[in-house]
Formats: sequence, C-alpha cells, structure tokens
Amino acid sequence: MRPALKACVVAVAAMLLASCSTLAETELTRNSVDDGPGPDRLLVRTSSGLEVLDAASKKIVTRAPGSVASPDAGRLFSVSGNGDSARVVTIDSATGRELATTAAPGGLRPGVASANGALLAFAPPHEEGVTPWLPEGKRRTRIVVVRTDGSGGPASYDLKGNFELEGFSTSERELFLLEYMPAMNPTHYRLKRLQLDTGRVREISGRKQNAPGRMRGTGRIAAFSPSGHELYTLYTQQGPNYAHGSASHARGHSYAFVHLLNLEGGWTHCIDLRSPFGTGPVTTHAMALTPDGSRLFVADPSSGGLAVISPLETKVLKSVTLDLRALTKGHASAAAGQDGTLYLAGGREILVIDGGSLEIRARWSTGKDVTGIALGSDGRRLYASMQGKVVVFDTADGARAGTLDLSAGERIIQVIPSG
Repeated sequence: MRPALKACVVAVAAMLLASCSTLAETELTRNSVDDGPGPDRLLVRTSSGLEVLDAASKKIVTRAPGSVASPDAGRLFSVSGNGDSARVVTIDSATGRELATTAAPGGLRPGVASANGALLAFAPPHEEGVTPWLPEGKRRTRIVVVRTDGSGGPASYDLKGNFELEGFSTSERELFLLEYMPAMNPTHYRLKRLQLDTGRVREISGRKQNAPGRMRGTGRIAAFSPSGHELYTLYTQQGPNYAHGSASHARGHSYAFVHLLNLEGGWTHCIDLRSPFGTGPVTTHAMALTPDGSRLFVADPSSGGLAVISPLETKVLKSVTLDLRALTKGHASAAAGQDGTLYLAGGREILVIDGGSLEIRARWSTGKDVTGIALGSDGRRLYASMQGKVVVFDTADGARAGTLDLSAGERIIQVIPSG
C-alpha cells in the first residue's frame, strides 16, 4: 500500500491567452490523417443504454440496451426482461460477441461491475431526478451480486440503511458502498465495505483512510483508472450537502475535492482542490486520465478551475484559473493523450491544453454543441459527438478528417481499448 500523502495546493489566478483556430462547418478539402476515421471502436451512450460504433465502417456493431460497462470498458452488460424472465448478457465490447447469459434480479438496475467483469452488482432503481450522490431516503437497501458467466446463483443482501454502490475490491471479496445518513433524510455519507461471503457491512479501517470518517459534499462525476484498480470521484460543496471535512478545511477554503478509492488495497484519500473549484454555480464538470493513469485532469468550467493530479503521489501537481465559460453549455467532456495533452470540450469549443503548464495552446470552434469527446488509440484523431454526428479532428492542427453519423441524443464516452 503506498503512503497517503496530504494533498493541498494553492490555486493560481491567471487568465491565459491562446491561439484561436476557427473551423468552418463545411467539409475540408484535405485529410491529414490518412483517409479520415481510423480503426477505433467508440463507446456511445444513448437514452436506452450503450452502443459501439465502428469508426472505419461507420456502423453500429453492438447495441446493448439497459447496460453498463466494466471499469475498463472491455465488457458490456445488457439487461432485459422483468421478474423471473430478467436476463443479463455479457458482450465483448471490441467484437460485439455475446460471451455469456445468465439470470438477472427483476426490479433492480445494474450498477457496477468488478475490474475483470466477473461480478455485476444490482441496486434499486433511482427515482426521476435522483443521482447516486443525492439519493432519496430509504431505510433498507437490497443489493444483488451476479456472476456474469452464470456459475452459481445470485447473492442477495438486504441491508439496513441507505446505501449506494461504489466498486468491487480487486479480490472480488468485498463491495464498497456509500452509506447515507440519516437514512430517510441524508445530509452526509461514509464509505463502508460489504463482505460478500458473510453479508456483513464493515467500517473502513482508520489507518486506511486519509479522509473524514463522515463526509459532506455532492458528487459530480466519477472515473475508474485504466487498470480498474482505483475510482476517482469529484465532489463539490453545493446544494444540500455543503461543507467537507473539519474546520481546517473551511479555513483553507477548500470547496471541492477528489475522493480516491483504491480498490486493491481498500484505502481512501481526499485530494483537496482549492478555490476557485466548487465556487461557481453547478453546471458541468469534466475529468480525464492519461492512458497510463499517471495524470488525472479535473475541470470546473463554471469557476474556471483546472487542475492536474498525480494519483500515485495523491497530490495536486498544478492548479490554475482559466476562462472556461464557453464550455458551460451542455456537457463538458475531456480526453488526455499519452503525451499529456488535454482536450477539454463544451458548448461549441474544444480547447487544446498543455498538460504540464495547463496553458491553452489552441481553441477549435466546432459550430455545434459538443456532447462528448474521445481520443483515438493512436493519438492522432479526436472524436467529438455533436447533434446527429461524430466529427473526427486531426490532433496535429485541428483540421476535420471525417464525419460519422450518430442518432440525436447520443454521445461518445470513450474509445474502446484494443486487446
């Protein structure tokens, strides 16, 4: 277990000027990245579940309604039917091949899968407008864990209290949960672990926590590390769940933090983000990890906060304030390359940002609102979903290198790793 280091950094207030590259809506006459869209397969979120779009053939190769993805996106789990007829199908996201089918618990939603996709946890569905970080009141929580290959029956747990799913331990012996208290009118939460063999809910050992035992804050966005061994969640203090931590945090003017949960060692760490993070209105946020997981970028466009974190060192490496107001419309999204370049999108603009200095190198005007971005496996293409299409950008200069059709309301989540 690597040591938990106290993370605290003073935000730098600076307005950076950037070069501007304006792109017309008309098709460009040249393609500088070969013949346009590459061999990537794109994971796309729809109103009914997940789909896989093949960029080369420009066709949907997999549709998985009612689905969630494994932490590494290598598997999709599609749930259909009700009651005794409910089934969960495991799909290889790269090929679209069905790997297994087994019974699913009726009346529950698929929530989170283990790192290798062997286990899938189900929990009660959310009421309309409710999120895992602002849950409705409930006195008991039913959780069911299914082995996706169909071996063995499902394990059902009837827990006293108000729980939400976090993630499986890499050993697959425990399921981490957030317990919200008071159960019927939550104002704060704490991390717990469900022992899958005994059904007992345990505390996280004090020596494994560099985080308050009881926390306040509202989760905004979460992401697994590329290995699936860590889970990062951005929390800001807005709305009913306001102050985080102790009085020392308040004195330090920390309005936001990234909660790191190590699923291998079972330890946690709160990495504080100093002002202006969390000080603006709640609109949209974005996070992105480099492919090797060595850098985590966090953006809060409403306040202009942008930070880069070292998960290995559990600390903020640099934090700046930028003019990100153009990104506050709709969904903000981010993607990071192996060279550390950060692509940050929202509204009708994509920013290209140096991952070390956090300076804006270029601004690409898109003409339509961007709903999601993903970086191609070779780093030479950036896919941006918009209304009814995906535009492929050449990362060398921002030129348009192709277009893929996409149904209205769908948006890119990520490029599926090959192999």
